[in-house]
Amino acid sequence: MTTIPQLAPPTHDVPIPYGGRLMFTQSWEDPACDLAALAPQDGATLFTITSGGDNVLGFLLANPGRIIAVDLNPTQNWLLELKVAGFRRLEHAELLQLLGVRPPHRAVQLYSLLRSDLSEPARRFWDGHGEWLASGVLLAGGFERYFAMLRGALRYVVGRRRMERLFTLSPEEQPAFYQKEWNTLRWRALLRIGCSRWMLGNRLDPSWFEQAEGVASFGAHFNRLATHVIAELPARTNYFLAQILLGRYLSEEQVPDYLKAEHFDSIRARLDRLDPITADVAEAMATLPPHSVDGFALSNVFEYSPAAVFDRARVELVRVGRPGARITLRNLLAPRRLAGDSRFVVDPVAGEHLRQADRGFIYSHFESAWLV
Repeated sequence: MTTIPQLAPPTHDVPIPYGGRLMFTQSWEDPACDLAALAPQDGATLFTITSGGDNVLGFLLANPGRIIAVDLNPTQNWLLELKVAGFRRLEHAELLQLLGVRPPHRAVQLYSLLRSDLSEPARRFWDGHGEWLASGVLLAGGFERYFAMLRGALRYVVGRRRMERLFTLSPEEQPAFYQKEWNTLRWRALLRIGCSRWMLGNRLDPSWFEQAEGVASFGAHFNRLATHVIAELPARTNYFLAQILLGRYLSEEQVPDYLKAEHFDSIRARLDRLDPITADVAEAMATLPPHSVDGFALSNVFEYSPAAVFDRARVELVRVGRPGARITLRNLLAPRRLAGDSRFVVDPVAGEHLRQADRGFIYSHFESAWLV
């Protein structure tokens, strides 16, 4: 397999997201939706955003020939290195302890068994964050710590027992439960405050919203998304919602596919198909030969960048993608869309269907597209 050369630092004045902080220790895009849209064939080449690394590893289960995992924030790729090393050096039960799916009492000890597999920058980073290992890596990201803050308020506003009860209900019972027992004035006030532009910018990063347009009320926007996931999507099988409301998975069966015991050996055997790159998306694409990628899972990466970055990336998408290459692109607040660009065919019906089905639910728009 050809190895992608290490890129030089970005040259287009694109700031490193979140000042280089580790923002996501989990992936918050539903991989089932991406896989449904991308429909990768055996041996395909996929280009994806690293983020928390969960979906990068999960995509290996589709038996691709190569996955190019890109993130401008180096800490996200250091997290992926940690997870990959866990698969290489540990057994399944130990991997769950390392990440905090099981009580992480031995996580620091387990880390010592795999740290030599890490690059020097990743090793320095994780050597300096033993407290995250000891308390559970999957809860250590800035996004996950924000949810932990919300959980503290939710225990008062909604109640721990009520939150736990949600996961015992059938989908048919959820709408009435939400309207009668959850959707109170205190709940709506919490969303207005906890999901306000000020709070999100203060707890996460104000750069998230520099490109946001047309959102009159952040609280009302996130209230619609929250109503959808609590009242309409099946809670029993939604590991994203369990992490947000409970700070844990419901069981070891209700976890992302990459963490399931039955998939451990398959992922371990395919780890050499991963090519992580720390770079701007367009710069990473620029290193690839023409017509070499079958599918692109781009999350909402362009929301954090000026429109010119999105324009440059679209040019590279056309150059690098094979004819008919499939693309998934999400939006949260900033309107970055492929629709209207004649080089892409967008299926709005499929996109809306997948947005409605997305257990991650935090995104307001999903584009399912392919190259002409």
